[in-house]
Amino acid sequence: TLVKYRLPRILALKIAFFWERHVEMSPRLGFWLFGFVTACVLAAGVSEDAFPGARVIVAGGTFLLIGISGEIVSEIRVRRRPLPTIDDRLADGRVEIARVRDVRSEPNRNDERFGRFLGLESKSESVDSKTTLEIERVCPPLLGRIAIVSLFVGRDRRSWSERELADAHAVLLRAGEWIEREALRYRASVNVEIANAYFIHDDETSDEVAIGFQAEGDSVGPFEHEAGFKALVGVTRAAVALGFRDASDLFAEIGERIAADVTVWLLHPRQAGRSFALPGDRSEWAGLSLAVCFPREASFPEPISGPARVDGVTVVHELLHLFGASDKYGQSLRTFAAKTVTGREVMRLDETRLSRLRIDPSTASEVGWVETVQKPQE
Repeated sequence: TLVKYRLPRILALKIAFFWERHVEMSPRLGFWLFGFVTACVLAAGVSEDAFPGARVIVAGGTFLLIGISGEIVSEIRVRRRPLPTIDDRLADGRVEIARVRDVRSEPNRNDERFGRFLGLESKSESVDSKTTLEIERVCPPLLGRIAIVSLFVGRDRRSWSERELADAHAVLLRAGEWIEREALRYRASVNVEIANAYFIHDDETSDEVAIGFQAEGDSVGPFEHEAGFKALVGVTRAAVALGFRDASDLFAEIGERIAADVTVWLLHPRQAGRSFALPGDRSEWAGLSLAVCFPREASFPEPISGPARVDGVTVVHELLHLFGASDKYGQSLRTFAAKTVTGREVMRLDETRLSRLRIDPSTASEVGWVETVQKPQE
């Protein structure tokens, strides 16, 4: 059952998103279109009487020359991009702050280690957003140097305050330390970092809520229909307001400016709602991936009263989804292999305090940690 579901509006949004991703964002297609227009102009100016057959040669030659030039330029950009190397340092339980290069930011008054993004110092010429995201369609293992970048979205005419943003980053630091401590138990090579620049956008767009249903363990529960699509459209609105073409341009440009093996994004809407993750390997939007973390859980989006507080358990749970971890709540422990999932597993959410949770062998296997040590150290 869908409530207030407007099919034409959803279809229009999807067509617009497809056009942005596959037409406006393709440098190769741009070369071919430019070649076609140029060929038509030149052919129209060539006299057929003076040079019989010249129009075909001029039009075809110009079109092919410009189009092939675009293919060569795109191929050179891909080949010149350095291949990723995994940082093989073992987890040390400490979370560092990752510097985002060549950006302007305004320091947070409550924690000057972090600052609000104001703009780019210069546009990177080496970024091919479409190619980069296609390469990253496979869900990566939770290994190497992991950088976390946050986008905070004000909703219901309320912005994130400086105090709330500082507190949110304190929670992110603690969540990263928790992941590294768990990685230590498996002697996994993981080093989590938090980006020193964060992004803010106040979105006053009023979206109607369509109600659908999805599997929750052994049962089925209500969920906002098209929530993932709406989140990505919201990120694109924020990206445009911040000076980028769309979400993929934002992700690619900032990713190029952080020295990390993997850069992941968190979306923090300032409202209550159902947190979820969009891993790149399961996203229909050309590999775009992010975790949507609401400060308070609710079945459907709704305003919150009082301060917005980012929850560390939610952050860790949704982050692990981006690296291949699956939900394990709503199922009896007897459905899992012996000693692979316990009541303290973070993907079950049987506990509400992060200090009471852990990553059990089943989840450790999904995120790529058991390649180092088969059994965790007690």
